[in-house]
Amino acid sequence: MAGPSLGVLLVLTALASHAVGQAQWGPNQVNTRICQWKQLRATVVRDTVYLDGGNLFWQPGLADGVAARPEDDGNPLGLIYTLNFSTPFNTTQNISAVLGTLSKPGGTNIAPTYLDGALLGNNEEFFLFGGLLRHSDSFSDPSEKSVLGYQRYQYGPVRKDFQPNFLNRDVPPNITYVAYGGAASAPSENLAWYFSGLRSASGGPVYTLASNMKTQAVNVSSTLVTLDMTTQQQETFTNNTLPDHIQGRANPELVWVPVGPRGILVALGGVVEPDFVNFLGSSFNESTSKAQSPSFMTTIDIYDVASGKWYNQTTVGGPGQLTRGCAVVAPAQDGSSFNIYYYGGYDGLRQKQAEAFNDNVWVLSLPSFAWVKLSNSTAEGRAGHKCVMPYPDQMLVIGGYQSQGGFASVCLRETIRVFNMSTGTWLDRYDPAIYSNYTVPAAVIKEIGGSGTGGATATTPSPSWDSRELQSVFASPYPTSKIKKYYPYSSAVPVDNTNPNAAAPTPTPDEGGGGGVPAYLPPVLGSVLGLVFVTMVAVLVLLWRRRRLLRRGMSEAGTEDTNGHRITSWLRGQPSEVKALTVTTSSEYSPPSAADAESVRMTPPRTIAEMMNTEIQIPHEMPDTSPRVPPVELHDNNAASHRGSLNSGTFYTSGGTQQTDHASISQQFQPLPCPPPIPDDESPIYYRPDSDALGPGPLPTSSSTTTSPASATTTSTPAAAAAAAGPPPPRDNKVLSGISNLSDSDRSHLRQISDGTVSSMTTAPLAGLAAVPGSPLRRSVFREEDMGGDGGG
Repeated sequence: MAGPSLGVLLVLTALASHAVGQAQWGPNQVNTRICQWKQLRATVVRDTVYLDGGNLFWQPGLADGVAARPEDDGNPLGLIYTLNFSTPFNTTQNISAVLGTLSKPGGTNIAPTYLDGALLGNNEEFFLFGGLLRHSDSFSDPSEKSVLGYQRYQYGPVRKDFQPNFLNRDVPPNITYVAYGGAASAPSENLAWYFSGLRSASGGPVYTLASNMKTQAVNVSSTLVTLDMTTQQQETFTNNTLPDHIQGRANPELVWVPVGPRGILVALGGVVEPDFVNFLGSSFNESTSKAQSPSFMTTIDIYDVASGKWYNQTTVGGPGQLTRGCAVVAPAQDGSSFNIYYYGGYDGLRQKQAEAFNDNVWVLSLPSFAWVKLSNSTAEGRAGHKCVMPYPDQMLVIGGYQSQGGFASVCLRETIRVFNMSTGTWLDRYDPAIYSNYTVPAAVIKEIGGSGTGGATATTPSPSWDSRELQSVFASPYPTSKIKKYYPYSSAVPVDNTNPNAAAPTPTPDEGGGGGVPAYLPPVLGSVLGLVFVTMVAVLVLLWRRRRLLRRGMSEAGTEDTNGHRITSWLRGQPSEVKALTVTTSSEYSPPSAADAESVRMTPPRTIAEMMNTEIQIPHEMPDTSPRVPPVELHDNNAASHRGSLNSGTFYTSGGTQQTDHASISQQFQPLPCPPPIPDDESPIYYRPDSDALGPGPLPTSSSTTTSPASATTTSTPAAAAAAAGPPPPRDNKVLSGISNLSDSDRSHLRQISDGTVSSMTTAPLAGLAAVPGSPLRRSVFREEDMGGDGGG
């Protein structure tokens, strides 16, 4: 009828939850278990069965070992439960321990919890369709124009950015407000169906046990809804009206059977006028139900997918009137028979009576259309459950409920039951490592002939086919190569998941490919990478601030003592083996004498540099003979004197004087040898030729005299000098320093520059020797502005 419409993709990634589904825990509660699960819906996607909706009652376990009263919390978290076929379990254990969860987006009006309805899907995705709402004034009803879907894997054109996600898909009008129908999926055909069910009288929303007849699902829906998933992202829903000879009903079972070109749908069971639509728990018309409902097991409705036609076929035998059971199909290995297993259910009229609930397993074998009771039991009859097949020979019965007699809910002894379809027996555990190919049970072989692997001899109904067209459909085999198999499954270790602090079950890798990543990975990666990014930014900011502070500190330190730093740098550039210090023992000036001259001798040539590594060799007139005693004018009062060692502690080859590590350290010295005689043309006067403040330059002639304290008069010959001087005075161990002639302000300025700055005494230049460029007798490296001058002449 209505054409396809485009869906709107919700960028909502499924979050994996590892806590059990009970939303609120009471005091002293230590665990929880599923008591009963009424009218859930289920579908299998490869190796996982997805369980959604229904009335889920939890039974709390208390610390004292007592089981509290079961309660239905309404699933406020909007969880879909999952059971992976790789997880082994015992049927009597707490099944909550092996279930995983998947969070639906919204959990309120976007994806509320439905009672009944169906999950329609294929091997890659499924859609949530139909069901009853819980009426709430807090939230508005979901739109009737769309349904929620979940894409677990991708198929068709590859999308590199694909991730498992929920999405909304548009549907035609008057299609979603339906419940109590039968659902089937054919993954090999990318098709799924929802058959019949009930609607409200108004055709609008339907609610659970509503007292308002306008919102109760009481009217039979005579429709077949088809979901076409041939092209992912372009899924379409269509709604077709059933023909007159196909009667609608409540809660039938719909099974897809691989017969004919595209398979067939087989509808069996279901009732009319059921008691569960009345909030009082009784049928509105029990007599009508008893008259019509049994025929749904004796006359089977069949839909040929390829032709779109409906057929009826009568059967032999049958279980009678049943609804809310479950059904699966197991083909014989040679395709000679297709055996539909129907388990449980009740008559739809006596939900408060335990005897009305069925615990039998019936088999409807096709194409003979013969009923066989395979298992007869009254141990634990149930209804409202779902059946799935993890392996060809096994059937899992999940959830359901027992009779509702009394006010207390009766908990299921086994939340999940395991049935071996080959032997027709119930098992007490499920183990993914134990399975085999399906073999036809002996009871069925007795009815249809052949053997366990097939070869059925009863290939036609008794007494005959109701339709020749239907016979031709069964004569056409289905291309079974289109059916994909995802078993066997690797066995995973189950994890106890019965309390909120339990760890998540270990996920089993999907063996069928399909692309995408686990649903829990995007949010985990987002959180981890976000924290890493924030941490990196914080570290970079801190490192930048630290470097900025260090640079600021270095800049301030560099402006603290410019002169001292420059002088120290110059001193570090001088060779240590010729370093000589000028030391004085007195600040009083004494005129020079011959005795003073005797205390001075020639020093070897040394290197002087105005800049580091630019040495110029000049001769020394006298070696360094001064003791290591700092002048009193240059006390250690500048930080530059402590910045490092300026000289090594080696012995100089000239004079044998040991140079210590710091200029401010005094040292005793041995008597010096007598100096060599002074030539006639040399002046015995000592001065600082590189500083005007320490005295004038030498006189032009040897006979000249001066009153400068930095100069002295000598005779023209050594003999005359000796005669004039007379006997030499006793040595006073004093060495003259030009610093003594400085004014107080100059001495103070020198102290402010560096007390570690020293210089050697030099003799006067040779008489008559003019200073030329490049002469060793050069000016001091001290600039006049360093000495307090202004640089002017």
